[in-house]
Amino acid sequence: MDTHAHTPAAPTAPTTTGRAPSSSPAAPVIAAPVTMLLTLDEVALELRCARRSVERQITRHRLAAVHVGRSVRIERRELERYVAQLSDQPGDQLSDPRRG
Repeated sequence: MDTHAHTPAAPTAPTTTGRAPSSSPAAPVIAAPVTMLLTLDEVALELRCARRSVERQITRHRLAAVHVGRSVRIERRELERYVAQLSDQPGDQLSDPRRG
């Protein structure tokens, strides 16, 4: 008599195609391409601030914007330049100077 309890094998999680993964070697994972132009919402997410704060920085010419038709975009390298410039200067550049 078998004294060990038999536990069923855990079901395999379906992949994005809805099928169980095959036993063939894993395909290389390809990272999503880095987006060159970011929306104002994406910039705000990266900076962890409000979209309105990003709009203010554009208005004050502290952050350069690119217009694609009626859309406003920020180049990733411009965002990186802006962040580097923030770390070089004392004070919070995202805050409103009128608030003191």
